[in-house]
Amino acid sequence: MPSDARFALATAAMERPIAEFRAIIQRALALAEAFLAEQAADSSQQAGRAGIALGQFAAGRVDAARFATLFPAVPPVSPAAVAALTRASATLRAIAERGTDAFLIALPTGGRLGATVNDALAEFGRAFGAVILTDVVRGGRYQASEHDRLLDPLDFRAWGKTERRYAPPLIVSLDGADLHVGALSDFADGREKIVLVVRGASAPAPLARCITPGTLVLQTIDGSGLDRVALSDGPAIGAVMPAGAAVFCHDPAAGREPWQRLTVGTLGEVPKRAISGMSAWQMAEDRTMLEDLARAPIAAPASAGSAPRAGSGDDAVEKIAAWLLGASGLGES
Repeated sequence: MPSDARFALATAAMERPIAEFRAIIQRALALAEAFLAEQAADSSQQAGRAGIALGQFAAGRVDAARFATLFPAVPPVSPAAVAALTRASATLRAIAERGTDAFLIALPTGGRLGATVNDALAEFGRAFGAVILTDVVRGGRYQASEHDRLLDPLDFRAWGKTERRYAPPLIVSLDGADLHVGALSDFADGREKIVLVVRGASAPAPLARCITPGTLVLQTIDGSGLDRVALSDGPAIGAVMPAGAAVFCHDPAAGREPWQRLTVGTLGEVPKRAISGMSAWQMAEDRTMLEDLARAPIAAPASAGSAPRAGSGDDAVEKIAAWLLGASGLGES
């Protein structure tokens, strides 16, 4: 993984959603391994475990071996079910053993951001399948023809409501030249969180294109605000940008109108040259759109007795004051 301090900063900020997803994986893995251990236990091991479970009171009074036969700790399942659960356990263990690295992506120069995110989430889709398969086998409902495909990679577009609600976060390090964010909107659903750590020259406001009413969108330079991405109850996309980029946060909970939801610290520098197929005009359009979305409406009068119309600046304020005085009669001599 990259040694960029900003990458470590982003990883630390996403500690909570990472821990939440890892807890799901670790719980399912523990259940799968315990079930497999019981399936593999011989009669003496089963009797020993039954004796421990029965406790000291039953010693000499209850035949632990017979009790274990009549009341097994887990119901016996077919060899095919055991094999399927073994594969599910291996899938879960592979993710668990990677730790935080499972959620980190270093996009190589020239890599395709959307495809890379899709592939990473498809592997997590396999993990969701392993969790479901664990429950199916333990419940005695396993059918090879129906359930073996649960361990295939599963694209985000095929995830259901539950998977999207418990979606794992991703942290992606990439060159600014590869920051084509259009595809990221495909993953803005449920509680999916994507944080980008951008290296080198970049458009000033690329994430402006990701702003939708229900998606938290953040651009930061120093990492401030990433906690809002981590704690968002809906989809969130953030980016730690290089110096000179726009700084803003679009918070869906802040109001009904775009200007209420959007806080802009700086619009960033005006782009002067193309970057990896993105013209200076295209990048300037993102910056302009951000400025337009953040602009609060100001009413200004057009004529006596009419309602104020949109305006801005000191002149508009004076006109509003004049119109209010005139409408109230206080301005008459």
